[in-house]
Amino acid sequence: MIPVMTMEDIHDATETFARYGVPADRIFYEIMRARYLDYVLFLNPANQQYGISIEDLYENMKKTADRLGMYEGDADTYVRVYTLALRVDPMAFAPGIHQTGKEMESLVEEALKRAEKSGKTVLFSGVESYMVYAARIADRLPDKRLAFVVESPSWKKKLQLVFPRCRLLTSDELKEDTISYDYIFHFGHGDSSEELSLLSRLSDEGTMDWILPYPAFSISDVSMENIKKEILSEKKMEAYYDLSLGGLEYAFLRFGEKKKQSISFGNVIFAEKACRFFEMLRLPFDSFAQADEWNYDVYIYNAFPALQAILAGNILQMDHAVEQEFKIITKETIPEGQYSLLTTASITDSEIRKDEVKAFLSDGKKEGILLQEGDLAISVHKGQIHLLPVEEGNVYMAGDQVFGLRSKGKYSAWYLKLYLDGPVGHLFLNTMKAGEEYAFTLSRFLRIPLPVSDEHTIAESSRMAREAVSNLADAEENWRKAKRNAVGLMMGHSLT
Repeated sequence: MIPVMTMEDIHDATETFARYGVPADRIFYEIMRARYLDYVLFLNPANQQYGISIEDLYENMKKTADRLGMYEGDADTYVRVYTLALRVDPMAFAPGIHQTGKEMESLVEEALKRAEKSGKTVLFSGVESYMVYAARIADRLPDKRLAFVVESPSWKKKLQLVFPRCRLLTSDELKEDTISYDYIFHFGHGDSSEELSLLSRLSDEGTMDWILPYPAFSISDVSMENIKKEILSEKKMEAYYDLSLGGLEYAFLRFGEKKKQSISFGNVIFAEKACRFFEMLRLPFDSFAQADEWNYDVYIYNAFPALQAILAGNILQMDHAVEQEFKIITKETIPEGQYSLLTTASITDSEIRKDEVKAFLSDGKKEGILLQEGDLAISVHKGQIHLLPVEEGNVYMAGDQVFGLRSKGKYSAWYLKLYLDGPVGHLFLNTMKAGEEYAFTLSRFLRIPLPVSDEHTIAESSRMAREAVSNLADAEENWRKAKRNAVGLMMGHSLT
């Protein structure tokens, strides 16, 4: 099996290739050549039994020069290049490949486990989004008839050489494909006009995991509506989950091998290098089909009887949500200067902990999120969501996993904090819970229904929130001082 390569492994391999006369920008071409030759030459039973001579290998290398260029070293050195090229992960040296986070790696691992248990035919679609793991997929599924779907014809040609045992298709070619697959992993890109439901490609006992950006899935254009109709008619969808990946929200749809009697709704998080699925509601499939409702929030809010009652009684309206009154603070070029950097640990329910704030020096070229007076700072830390308005005269730069909202008009950050920290708002936040963690995305946060209030109610609520938080911060500081002083007193030291 191809080892997972660390940055040190990649550096060492790059230096070794260089000693063999292969510069860094040529490594991927030699990997493509070696894998192609290995496949073609060992289709010959005689070569399988007796192997191939150095001279024959060198001569066959020359036959690929028109496509992959000529290796300028001698035959003995080329054997070393060929051997090394077969040992490394090809995608570690592929140009233009973006590294992904642990979340995508866990998602691919989940797909591999499903594929390993499936029948012989397996399809991985939307490969550009997880190209770095293509070799791992091919390596883990040697006994499957594996197909990759890519958008680019150029990548199709390259990957066909790297993975000669696999079928390579473009999205357009997939439309004409007639093979039935026992497992499909499809990572969508969000353009509904190009999305395929792929249900027609599943074998009778086939299963599929289909992932699409939630905003694209929730729209009502003709192409997406046709896909949804096909899903309902096939009756094979068994789960509709909300997934946070790289800070963006996705719809995760799972299809089973048989027609389903019920459908599960819930949240997905990533923990311990794996996907964790948390069911929050289960409905009869016929009820889901009859409703023909694809708004995820409708189902997840109905998993909580109190929220169901509030929404059914028109106490809150889903069409008046946080996003109607607040906007996301987006990245901008940070002016040159020194800033206080908010970390997730620095934001509590009552104060910004100065001992957890870091210093950040901007050179005027980096981008980031600046939070100023009146903005709402949001952090998710150790299984809790903390909300705190920025006080007068302060400007902060948001660190990793710190977000910000800015009022569009009359509703204040203090009003929003008081509402969301309160019993009703907290119920809505809890719909994002997955075990002890939150499956948090700003897009979902913005869809939380918000009370309709007049200016007097907003002003009075903001005053109450500001005073209560100030008192709470003072009490917490007094408690910290008491604990410090008590330790000294217990150890026999004077408090003076």
